[in-house]
Amino acid sequence: MPLLDIDPLTGAVEHFHYDHDSKRSVITRTRNVDTTLDLNTWALNNSDKTWKGRDLWHVASVPEDLVWAWMLEFNEPRSLDERLTSPFDKNADWERFQWARLNSGEFRKLRTAPVVV
Repeated sequence: MPLLDIDPLTGAVEHFHYDHDSKRSVITRTRNVDTTLDLNTWALNNSDKTWKGRDLWHVASVPEDLVWAWMLEFNEPRSLDERLTSPFDKNADWERFQWARLNSGEFRKLRTAPVVV
């Protein structure tokens, strides 16, 4: 697959592929999130030192690509009129969907604090 782009900030790599059989273009995006997960683990393990005396707490760090993947998953069973167009759209169901992901064991490495959000 030909290289399409490399994001200099995140290191995300995009490739382009054209499927001649289905006559469809496909763009894939991959990104190594190990650094983010390592920083989250450090923050979680040191949260007793970083939380003292704070009113506002950093509870998670979620890579942008994962937020977009969650939004696609959230939108999949919905009609076109009900779908979100941005991860910042105000929608109570979307917020519950995100909180459920952050509180699940599957995504525990995204948390930076020992709390339930």
